[in-house]
Amino acid sequence: NVELIQMDILEVHLLKEKFDIIECGGVLHHMSNPSEGLKKLLSILKDNGLLKLGLYSKLARQDIIKARNYITTKNLQTKGDNDDTIRNFREVVFSGKLSELNSLKEYADFYTLSSCRDLCFHAQEHRFTLQQLQEMLHSNGLEFLGFYLPTSIKSVYKKYFPKDKKQTNLQNWEKFEEEHPTTFAGMYQFWVYKTKI
Repeated sequence: NVELIQMDILEVHLLKEKFDIIECGGVLHHMSNPSEGLKKLLSILKDNGLLKLGLYSKLARQDIIKARNYITTKNLQTKGDNDDTIRNFREVVFSGKLSELNSLKEYADFYTLSSCRDLCFHAQEHRFTLQQLQEMLHSNGLEFLGFYLPTSIKSVYKKYFPKDKKQTNLQNWEKFEEEHPTTFAGMYQFWVYKTKI
């Protein structure tokens, strides 16, 4: 029996419950203060609990950053709630007039209005490096358990770093991402473990 509740992440303490497992994908990086959102989630996660997070990669989103810069330069952001603005933006990209944005056509999210709005027009977006990710996890007493990735990518990683059997060394993943910058094109999706402090 599952009950769905919609509420502000900053008010999760009102649930007056603690959880063994929490999943939070694509939320924190749109908050004005992602760290505050994380702390609120951790306040309702039991010690030894598991947390799955999804956060944007700064390196993987270089194409999106270019698109967002173009949108800001052309003052399209304020019109982003207007479907015609998004359609017109996509038409310009499809025309090939903006060769630096051609790679947007490779994103499935570019092909629907609501997804394109989230992809390129979202009012607020934070992106993270793996170094920042590591610092955030360390400062919150979280142990990194691994990325949620296709087996094919994990197999390539294994060739680079065969000694990292659990594939949890974030310094290694940082080197891997530099070599393969689209690895986390969707998001960094990963599990962490809340250790007792």
